[in-house]
Amino acid sequence: MKVGEFYSHKGGLEYIQTNHPNELQEVLNAISQLDACKMLTKISAEKTKPPLLFSPEAMNTVLKNYLSTLGWTEPMPGTKKGFREPKIYLEGGREFREMDGIKNKVGLEIQFGKYAFMGYDIFSKMPIFAKKGLITCGIEVVAMPSLIPHMSTGVSSFTQIVMDMKARGVADIDIPTLIIGIDCTDESWIKVHDKRTRYQNDPLGLIKNGEVSAGRAGAKPGPK
Repeated sequence: MKVGEFYSHKGGLEYIQTNHPNELQEVLNAISQLDACKMLTKISAEKTKPPLLFSPEAMNTVLKNYLSTLGWTEPMPGTKKGFREPKIYLEGGREFREMDGIKNKVGLEIQFGKYAFMGYDIFSKMPIFAKKGLITCGIEVVAMPSLIPHMSTGVSSFTQIVMDMKARGVADIDIPTLIIGIDCTDESWIKVHDKRTRYQNDPLGLIKNGEVSAGRAGAKPGPK
């Protein structure tokens, strides 16, 4: 997959390019590792959607696994994930907030869920981590509008969050943030079409060989 567009909030692009070029490049490299065809694993139960959809969970997992090897998360050998996301506990110690990754004070959120989760990441979670001195800037990875018809109903897009950010303006507690919208390459769209055709002709075959998931058909998008 590829980067479709950037949106720079509070000078986020310039700040990160100047102060954290290596971290930015690692995130861009992670996006380039996403094989769109392999992310097309979700069987749709929605009549208005194609028979196979991109899986937010699969996309999130691939990005996290790639970045975890580069120090964005804490290694946890022997666990299911193999790593632990950065976490802070709030007053009382019972409630906590978690980010998908932090490296050299760059906070990372990968968000293929509903709009409310995007806004929460940028306007609430990132300022909380910044107040704790853990991050000075943030990167939010989201889907471009072209991907939305190919994902479960309810997934929000780059255009939606950018529209609201422009209308809202910049607040004093905001930190420099870069919104990255990801998209398929032209070659990927061809492969996606071919896989859907194969699925229509032999759905059980694709399920049997693990190219698609037989579970959670039509599941609604979550915060990740």
